Amino acid sequence: RHQLAAVASVGRPEVVARTVDADGTTKYLVRLGDGQTVECVWLPYREWSSVCLSTQVGCPMACAFCATGRGGFARNLSAGEIVAQFLLARAHAPCPVTHAVFMGMGEPLLNTSAVLQALHLLNSECGIGARNLTLSTVGIVPGIQRLAREKLQINLALSLHAPDDETRARFMPV
Repeated sequence: RHQLAAVASVGRPEVVARTVDADGTTKYLVRLGDGQTVECVWLPYREWSSVCLSTQVGCPMACAFCATGRGGFARNLSAGEIVAQFLLARAHAPCPVTHAVFMGMGEPLLNTSAVLQALHLLNSECGIGARNLTLSTVGIVPGIQRLAREKLQINLALSLHAPDDETRARFMPV
């Protein structure tokens, strides 16, 4: 048990704080098994609801406009920790959750193996259709190439934040 506790976080994360906006959007600050915290967000829409998932504790990209990046990077999340965020938000949601977006804390394509495993689990075990899964990235080319080789039918969102490479490089160190 001591060895397992040292290398694995088992169970659902603990909700440390919960904030509900006027439109029902619900942000959860959750504590993981090792004491680190991440955020996930339940997003209500007219015809569906979605969960925004974090993939890292912090973020190594340090984009100029992002509070997560200013806080530094601690570690990647496991596939289980990513899916656990979804399960937690779904358990508290007042309606069915039909979508998931990888747009929370961290750069998903710097944690590609765990993210791919989480995508497969959300699709096969949680019943989220592949076309209802969206991964947002700043443009990590090796990760995009690996994602393409997987031949998943997910949505890919690229965060450009500028009309040209020179301006983008000032905001995003990709």
